[in-house]
Amino acid sequence: MIHYSQVNELCLNFMPDLTAPQLAGMLHGLVSHGFVPEQGNWHQQLSEFLNSGDPLEQEALSGLEQLLAFTQKDYQADSFSIDLIIPEDDYPLEQRLVALAEWAQGFMTGYGLIKQEKPLTGDAEEAMQDLSQIALLDSEAEGNEELEQAYMTICEHVKMSAQIIFIANQPETTTASEPNPSIH
Repeated sequence: MIHYSQVNELCLNFMPDLTAPQLAGMLHGLVSHGFVPEQGNWHQQLSEFLNSGDPLEQEALSGLEQLLAFTQKDYQADSFSIDLIIPEDDYPLEQRLVALAEWAQGFMTGYGLIKQEKPLTGDAEEAMQDLSQIALLDSEAEGNEELEQAYMTICEHVKMSAQIIFIANQPETTTASEPNPSIH
């Protein structure tokens, strides 16, 4: 399990222009769009985006590798449950709302880094539109139980939206349209 504080420290030390939720959301956007770190030079790809092309320090790459593995785990069939890297519930609601909006912004940024093979349609297109609206959340909220419940509902919606987009980008499985050959 990776916690908000760990990712926050990674950002503060090596990527000060990003917040922990933005970085986590970006990696989710990349993975949900088909980015596979094992296929290619992901160190260079992320360095180009996160560090203006300059190589990232080994400690930063190690942290990113852990975060990527954690992110990929979220999309495996045995878990398929997204862990949002946002402040825990003991943080003020205002901070958590800002972080949730930043996660959604990061997701859209990461998703947009990969060339679009086919446009999103249907539920996936709607999920991306929802994330773009969540990215605009207003943090000027006074905490109360009703707003806290709404926040939790929005968090679950963000997770479901990311999963829907991930599924939409999976290669279509072909069903055998040819009859099974028979043995004579």
